Amino acid sequence: MAVFFKPQILKTSKDADSEVRYFARVKSISTLEEEELVTRISERTGVATGVVASVLRDSMTEVVDLVTLGYNVQLPALGIVYLTLRSQSAATPEEVTAESVKKFNIRLLPSTLFKNKVQAKVKLANFNTAVVGEESTPSGDTGTDTGGGNSGSSGNDDGNNPL
Repeated sequence: MAVFFKPQILKTSKDADSEVRYFARVKSISTLEEEELVTRISERTGVATGVVASVLRDSMTEVVDLVTLGYNVQLPALGIVYLTLRSQSAATPEEVTAESVKKFNIRLLPSTLFKNKVQAKVKLANFNTAVVGEESTPSGDTGTDTGGGNSGSSGNDDGNNPL
């Protein structure tokens, strides 16, 4: 299986005359719907699809409930789900209010096991030059561009470790 990438233009600064550079961005093939995920898990484990679907839905509901109560939720072998906030700055602690929060983000801090397993399986292929007939070759330009370019950010907006 291949993870496809496409070159994407990014300017290196906001200056209009700045040098244009290209960076690799992940090009996903498509989104796997819940039904297909349930079927794949059921086939791998031998557990009935109805049971798998119920456990996945109930797990998601429980994670939502816990995260909205302020918990960081560790999912076995996957990672930790947590919230981050972006807010306007204030001169005093008293000025920091719910109204100063611009948005919140839901983040996943992947476990070392999850990262290692993904890294061990990844084989990169250029989306624009992939050979037709290769496993996971895209059928068209219908995938989603994802990834964070070269930022190197862990996705934690506030710069603090969520743990």
